[in-house]
Amino acid sequence: MQLKSKTETAGAKILLEMSPEHHHSLLKRASESSPVYFRLKNAVKTEADTILVPCNGDEAEMLLQVAKHFCPDAISPIKAAIKAARPN
Repeated sequence: MQLKSKTETAGAKILLEMSPEHHHSLLKRASESSPVYFRLKNAVKTEADTILVPCNGDEAEMLLQVAKHFCPDAISPIKAAIKAARPN
């Protein structure tokens, strides 16, 4: 297995899917001047009652860091979305 560096996912398009509770928790903790705040604020609620957050790799990594501190339950789906976006 070859590990990918952060720079390989920096420009990748990532679609994070999370529960409304996780979305609310992350949005509440993100700084309004942060790029991730903009992404969270413009997320889309689906008919299946999930939240979709389109972002790039850097933004996904920032959201992962916020989740590690304030919303541990959101870590797994964020990591999965980042991993899925990595080139093989």
